[in-house]
Amino acid sequence: MANERDLKRRIKAVQNTEQITKAMKMVAAARIKKAEDVLKAARPYSKLLKEVVQDLTTSSDDVSHPLMQNRPVQRTAYLVVTSDKGLCGAYNNNLLKLVWGTVGAAKADNYKLVQVGSKGDKFLRRRKIPIEKSVLGWQATFALAQELANQLTDWFLDGTVDEVQVFYSQSISAVTQKPTMEQILPISKDAVAGLPSASVNFDFEPSAEAALNILLPRYLQNIIYRILAESRVSELGARLKSMSSATDNANKLAGELTLQFYRIRQDNITKEILEIVGGAEALRSSK
Repeated sequence: MANERDLKRRIKAVQNTEQITKAMKMVAAARIKKAEDVLKAARPYSKLLKEVVQDLTTSSDDVSHPLMQNRPVQRTAYLVVTSDKGLCGAYNNNLLKLVWGTVGAAKADNYKLVQVGSKGDKFLRRRKIPIEKSVLGWQATFALAQELANQLTDWFLDGTVDEVQVFYSQSISAVTQKPTMEQILPISKDAVAGLPSASVNFDFEPSAEAALNILLPRYLQNIIYRILAESRVSELGARLKSMSSATDNANKLAGELTLQFYRIRQDNITKEILEIVGGAEALRSSK
C-alpha cells in the first residue's frame, strides 16, 4: 500500500503532466485557428477556379484533356498524408488502417506510393511497403502541392499509373476527423459537372482547349493544396481533443490521489492518537 511520501510524489508528477498537456492544448488551439484561416483564405480562388473548369468541361462534349482520360486500371499511385508528430490520439492510426486495408492487400508491382509525414513513413517502412517518395517535416504550402501534383501528373501522363488515389483525414469539425480515400486522377467530367453552377459564362482566348491545358494542372494543384491544408487542420484538431482529454484525466487523477493521501494521513493521525491514549492509560494503570 502506498504511503504518504509515495502519494506526494505521484500527485506532483500528475500535476506536472497536467501543466504540460494544458500548455500543449493551448498551443494546438492557437495553431488550429491559423490553419483554419489559411484554409479559408484559399477558398475564393478555389471556388472561382472550379467555376472556370466547370464551364470549360461542360460547355462542349468534345472538350477533352489527357488528365481526364479514363483507361483500364493496371497500376495506381497512392498519396498518403499523415502527421510528423504524435500526441494526436487515433488520428494517424485510423488513417493508416484505411491505407493498410488497401495497400497491404495489393501487389508491389501494381502501385506507386508517395508518403507525406514521418508517422506514415515509419508505419509503411516497418511493413516493407516500397515508397517512391517521402516528404518529412512538411508544411501545407502551395509549393509542396505543386511538387506533388507535378510528380503524380508525370506518372499519369506517361502511363506509369492509370489513376491516383489520396489518403488523408477530412476535417468535419474542430474535433472530428474522418479518414478518407479520394480519387483525383483522372479528373472526372461528371464530378466537375456536379459542382455548383458557375455564376457567369466565360469566354476563352485563343480557345477552350488551350485554356484547359493551363487550368487543369492548376486545378489538380489546388485539390492537393486543399487536401494538405485540411490534413493540417485535422491533425491540430485531433491534438487539441487529445490534449484536452489528457488534461481532464490528469486533473481527475490528481483529485483522486489527493483524496487518497488525506485518507491515509487521517488514518495515520488517528492511529498515533490511539497509541498516545493507550500509552497514557498504561502509565496511569501502572501507578
